[in-house]
Amino acid sequence: MDANALILRNFIDFSNKTNQYFLTNLEKTIPDIWDDIECMGEAKSKVSVVEGLKLVKRRYKINNIDIAYIIILAVRGYEFRNITERVFLCEEKAIFPSIEHFPPIKPKIAHDFEIKTAILKGIIEILENESDEIAQHIIESVPEILEKSYGVRYTGRFLSINEWIDLKGKEGKWVSEDNFRIGNQSLTPMVFGNLLVLQARGWHLQEIPEKFKGNDYLLIKA
Repeated sequence: MDANALILRNFIDFSNKTNQYFLTNLEKTIPDIWDDIECMGEAKSKVSVVEGLKLVKRRYKINNIDIAYIIILAVRGYEFRNITERVFLCEEKAIFPSIEHFPPIKPKIAHDFEIKTAILKGIIEILENESDEIAQHIIESVPEILEKSYGVRYTGRFLSINEWIDLKGKEGKWVSEDNFRIGNQSLTPMVFGNLLVLQARGWHLQEIPEKFKGNDYLLIKA
């Protein structure tokens, strides 16, 4: 199976785990990548997650699960730093989301490897973006996902982004590599990448039931 597909699969399946879960597991594989003292030092330069993974792979034998774990940590604000010819994964601006307990749904995003690669690329391209910026892009791209109105009390059920993706997978289909069609809606791989980044940061959805036209949803901050 294509490596990008496996990385994306693991990103989706494990995005509701805590930072400590990833750190504990990665310490068995790449123990020398964590060093609080080095991360606090001055002689350091930022390295992109792609370049950081390349440097890590030169020294350690890491698998697709390890790569997915590192990308999730990067989505949450961990940054690669190149210090005295070594690379470290530093916590400097990391977030520690309060992980919601939702049913363990693992949606099938697509069968096509090219689509999965495009979604993974979308995750990597925006993993440093602010959550509110990402949420605004989703709201502008997905008509049924709405911006919360100030002062309104919503009472619909909460669901994970994985649950929403699973529902959409049963309603629509990929008609091309860059077009997921649901009725008259079209979603791109980037939209799915945006949603998965927010999920990894602890965001979820709230359903707003509508008797005649189907359901709308609110994006809820972590």
